[in-house]
Amino acid sequence: MPFVTFTVPRGLSAADKSRLSEAMSEAQVAAGYHRADRFHRFLEVDRDDLLIDPRFPDYATNRTDRFMVVEVIISSGRPTGTAATIADEAVRLFGERLHLAPQDILFAFYEVEPNLPRFPAASTRRDPTADV
Repeated sequence: MPFVTFTVPRGLSAADKSRLSEAMSEAQVAAGYHRADRFHRFLEVDRDDLLIDPRFPDYATNRTDRFMVVEVIISSGRPTGTAATIADEAVRLFGERLHLAPQDILFAFYEVEPNLPRFPAASTRRDPTADV
């Protein structure tokens, strides 16, 4: 279950958040995750709360005010290349759909034990007739 946090400049429209989330979901599917496995959150920050170098490591053009950080938590033990597939496909889709330049996207991937993050056991093993 990938858990994705987008840290974006304050004021990003609901439509752009939706487009980012949809593109990220498609990137996750390309990496082998189920289509319904979507857990995305958006953290909006003021411009002065995200300090970045305009060209590091060696970009030919400056980053813009649309720069964002995309943090992705995935389970360890996934096939080699899972994170790269997600990042590459997301960058392609973000570019196509939101006209984001690659230098305006920073991915940070974290691996956790396969049983984390998790839902409380009671919520996933609930008797479907309990509410009837």
